[in-house]
Amino acid sequence: MRVSTRSNAFPGSAIRGVNEEVVRLEKSGVKVYGFHIGQPGLPPSRELLLEFTKELLERPFEYSMYTPSSGIEELREAIAEDYTKYSGVKVGADNVSVTAGSAEAILAAFMAIIDEGDYVILFDPTYLMYEPVINYLGGRVIKVRAREELGWEPGEEDVKAVMSRRVKAIIAVNPDNPTGRVLGESMIKLLVDLAHDYDAFLIYDEAYRHLYYEGSHTYAVRYGLENVIALNTFSKDPAMPGWRLGYVIAHDDFMKVFNRVKQYTNLNPPTPAQYAGLLYLRKYKEKYIGETLPIYKSRMEAMYKAIKEYLPEATVIKPRAGLFMFPNLKPYLDKLSIDDYAFAMRLVKETHVAVVPGSAFGEAGKLHVRMTFARENEKDIETGIKIMADYILRALGASK
Repeated sequence: MRVSTRSNAFPGSAIRGVNEEVVRLEKSGVKVYGFHIGQPGLPPSRELLLEFTKELLERPFEYSMYTPSSGIEELREAIAEDYTKYSGVKVGADNVSVTAGSAEAILAAFMAIIDEGDYVILFDPTYLMYEPVINYLGGRVIKVRAREELGWEPGEEDVKAVMSRRVKAIIAVNPDNPTGRVLGESMIKLLVDLAHDYDAFLIYDEAYRHLYYEGSHTYAVRYGLENVIALNTFSKDPAMPGWRLGYVIAHDDFMKVFNRVKQYTNLNPPTPAQYAGLLYLRKYKEKYIGETLPIYKSRMEAMYKAIKEYLPEATVIKPRAGLFMFPNLKPYLDKLSIDDYAFAMRLVKETHVAVVPGSAFGEAGKLHVRMTFARENEKDIETGIKIMADYILRALGASK
């Protein structure tokens, strides 16, 4: 087949590779300890689903028709009100565009800003979707290493050192996927200032902005909306990843370009999901977060405690937010003479414990694994990590 050369920019997600094995095992009736996929482990609000189903049956045509590419006006207004409430910065419906998840938001944003040869700064490690899209569009990635000794925050001087007039965008995921890191306020202000000074954009991915266990979220728009493109999703705190609903907050001048581009990435966001998102924001958000956040915090504490107890040579940073931990298994993997990818694949196939290799997120992620505490309960988290530790110890014994 004469496929495009540029299609090689998309190597295939390591997360999906692990998940395919998990699906195969679970279909055969095997219990899998799922620490691999970054989605909430709790269902959406039952009350929301009941009300949504009733409305869908009462208004089936309206809930199934095309909508404006940027989303229905009621939802954009609700998002603007919600974002204003939490950020303290007044935004209106013209600053909002609704997308088919944050994945479409990422693609359309890059299509709107990247020209051939433009530089884009990424932290290493970071969420794995960004780099392939940049490469596909002809951009050039500059990586700034996030320092594990600084809690996975990059050094301010390291960021300043790579800025130039060819830089079109800086990408910051906060809270971070995969490390669970929360950027300090001074770093966020610096990134906004640099974007302003170099006529660039700060693409601020804040998918986990409501999942904080300590402290609170810093909104980049507080330091200037003109150069910030904030990416958000209904996949995390509302627990609706399969509904494919996200949104962008940005200056209305940029939004005019973004909305023109996104007409070609997806005609409109899923219509039923938009009405479900509207219900969430208008009626159920505060209650649902209040019910689910303590559960995720308890699971986070259980995972951190189990890693420290059963894998004492590993180093791991306790996350203040998000759904992930990123333990450094170098002391074990070096002794086994195995890399993190081979380890993750053997682990899921031989012990049915699923983790994601850290190298999928960048060079700095090598010999780490990404683990989510969202899916399993506290007992299964401890059991799964003990199985993982026992597997390592057996392998070390066999290698002697």
